Amino acid sequence: MSALNIATRALVTNQVALQVIGHNIANANTDGYTRQRVELNAVPGQQLGNGYFGKGVEISTVARVGYDAFLTRESNLTRATASADQARLQYLKSMESLFPLGEGSLGKLLNDALNAWTDVASSPSDVAARQVVLDRFDALAARFRDTAARIEDIATGARLQATEVTKAINRLAQAIANVNDAIARAQGTGASPNDLLDQRDRLIAQLNEQVQVTTLRADDGTLSVFVAGSLPLVLGNRAAELRVSRADLDGDRQIQLQFVQGATAYDVPADFVPGGKLKGILDFVNRDVLRTQAELGRMALALATTVNRQQQVGLDLLGNPGAAMFSHDALQAKPAASNTGSGSVTAVVADASALKADDYIFEFTSATQARIRRGSDGWYWNGSGWQASPAPAVTVNGYTLEGLTLSVPAAPAAGDRFVLSPGALTSASLKMVLDKPGDLAAAGRLALSLGTPNTGNATIESVTASVQAGSWVMPSLPAALTFTSPTTFSLAGFTPSSVTYTPGEPMVFTYTSGGNTVEVRITLRGQPANGDVFQLDHVPAASIPFNGSNAQAMLALRDQIMFDGSVKLSEGYVAVFSNLASRVNEAQTRASFSKAQADDAEQRRANQAGVNLDEEAARMLQFQQAYQATAKYLQTVQSVFDTLLSTFR
Repeated sequence: MSALNIATRALVTNQVALQVIGHNIANANTDGYTRQRVELNAVPGQQLGNGYFGKGVEISTVARVGYDAFLTRESNLTRATASADQARLQYLKSMESLFPLGEGSLGKLLNDALNAWTDVASSPSDVAARQVVLDRFDALAARFRDTAARIEDIATGARLQATEVTKAINRLAQAIANVNDAIARAQGTGASPNDLLDQRDRLIAQLNEQVQVTTLRADDGTLSVFVAGSLPLVLGNRAAELRVSRADLDGDRQIQLQFVQGATAYDVPADFVPGGKLKGILDFVNRDVLRTQAELGRMALALATTVNRQQQVGLDLLGNPGAAMFSHDALQAKPAASNTGSGSVTAVVADASALKADDYIFEFTSATQARIRRGSDGWYWNGSGWQASPAPAVTVNGYTLEGLTLSVPAAPAAGDRFVLSPGALTSASLKMVLDKPGDLAAAGRLALSLGTPNTGNATIESVTASVQAGSWVMPSLPAALTFTSPTTFSLAGFTPSSVTYTPGEPMVFTYTSGGNTVEVRITLRGQPANGDVFQLDHVPAASIPFNGSNAQAMLALRDQIMFDGSVKLSEGYVAVFSNLASRVNEAQTRASFSKAQADDAEQRRANQAGVNLDEEAARMLQFQQAYQATAKYLQTVQSVFDTLLSTFR
């Protein structure tokens, strides 16, 4: 009987080995499958007489071969990083398509609008030339609004996808909890549920594509899954949830990730999520979109402010002071949803050239004072610059910050927060308000004429003025422009007291009254005599239709340094595009690198744990021969047994 038992056990064992090999071959192309192998043990022998005889073979277990926890973890982590980078890159590319270069671009429209003043400066009374200016500036404003709307459409799509991603995360978390329960029950029998373990590993890998997680194995075989470092998404057979909601501050644009356990929801800082598609979407919505809106809006706000102020300087065809060309929504800060007070914060542009492409967060410590944080990186304003650590609060009302003068029309409560987004507000609402050619203020308010004495040969080339702050102001006119020495001029009532004269180069004088400052540029040619006088006065009413000095000043705005102390107004679009293109290039580099890392990590994991068909074919031949030999052995034993029985008949 012992020989028959040995043969039977061997036959079953080899059959099971062939079954496992077949299972491996069938799953050679199954993603995440770990090859299996039958572990065999010799059955303990028995002593009979003078010998110790074995009892054959038995199956110890069916084990997963080549599974490496370190390689699996590395594959999951690199997969999460690659997924985040790829998600962010796709959205950045979509946004980049809104900013083409060349014909039809926003930059081309800007320069066409500014250059349209050329014909008005040459022929101020030409209604057709004036209409061209109106049409081009109207098209420019429409492009700002359209671009802002398209950016918002892309951001809305990203916010919706973030919701769908959290739903997928929750489904995966529940599936992992269910598999955990099945594994715990299976391991209670002492067997290793290999296919369930592979299924759970695949779910973990899929989960890491959505959000990066860490895992911890328990004694019962279940796997706890944590997000954001320590939040338990899965504990045993119980799963929590993630969701996205409107952020408490700037909820119209930003989203907040929350961890939901039972009836309680906890806010999760986006920086606590290191990887996964959700990470890429959060970064795009809460950072890239806001930065691009701020850059586009700064250009729109600087343009509107500068052109409107120059319009104030000039006179229209009827001799009336110029009205604003552009309008946009008031720069009103948005309160946090959790604010307890009814206060507000507003701003007006004090210096267009000092504007920055950023949002500002106000954290009020009292009814009048607040800490000011920069939206792009969270740094604090210390009164003269930005620092990473919290800075003392400042009195907000009347405070000037990076070209903006702040106001607090109604006092907030301590602890209230506000976010001011001047760029996003302006680009989305910029409109042309002039619709009549005669409303363009092409004529200047000032004229320069020869005074007495004037014995030199200097001639008048141009006189232009521009509002630098506030509104139009002038001292009592006429004012004498006097050649006080062989190289300098002075202008009565203006500063500086003297300006160096170079033929053909503008001499710049300013007049300030209260918060209002006007700059006057006078250009002469030739050589004046010592003591020569020119008279600066109001432009004669009869010459207004033929005066194009303010149109010339409008044209000169093209070359005015406006952004970051080095970029001209006409080149503002290049700054917007180059900043976005730089982020796209950085994202492309990161995505390419992280994908290569993820592919390499997965390949090393698969090489270690995957099925090698050549190896399985060799093992199949080995166990096939063993099975056949066992069957022959069983046949032999059966024959011997039958012969033995026949002797007793």
